[in-house]
Amino acid sequence: MTRMLACCLSFALFLAPEVGAQDAGSTTSAAKKKELPDAPKPNPTPFLMPVVGYRGPMPSHGFYHEGDDIHPRFGFRQVADQRYWTVAVALPAAASVFDAVTTLHAVSLGHLEANPLFGAPPTPGRIAGIKLGAAVLTSTCSYMLKRSDMRDDYEGVKREGFPGRWWVTTLVAPALWLGVGIHNATLHRVPPQVQGH
Repeated sequence: MTRMLACCLSFALFLAPEVGAQDAGSTTSAAKKKELPDAPKPNPTPFLMPVVGYRGPMPSHGFYHEGDDIHPRFGFRQVADQRYWTVAVALPAAASVFDAVTTLHAVSLGHLEANPLFGAPPTPGRIAGIKLGAAVLTSTCSYMLKRSDMRDDYEGVKREGFPGRWWVTTLVAPALWLGVGIHNATLHRVPPQVQGH
């Protein structure tokens, strides 16, 4: 028993100088450099919450910083929903095709094309290329405006009683193309010009 106590006491005395050295060395400059850095401070700016009464979709791609402000980030599938594909893609495409077909029909009846972009006389390939580019441009602008309107609606910036900007800009081009197409469809065959002698 005495030997066991002596062994324990000698083991304790053996470890005592190392523990003391660690405690004494923790205040030195070398030990301070080895200390762990402070934890990062939490972001004081909270995530943007929707305004009261908001019933739209929640942002699927989180938020993004614009200076000191935080804005919601809506994903492509949220912006390009069924309403967007119907109003901003299908409707302008149909109106553009109607305008192109009636333009070619009016030219075949002997009328001159007033749009200098189509040339004189306009070719089907040139009309198709210009109409396709215009449809892609209007659909892209409508997408960007709809995404901006969704963000304004989420933040409560959108004015009450006014339709979204993307509705107005999306319906302008189809209305113009439909009007021109109806005008082309009502044109009759031009009588042949009698050459003077």
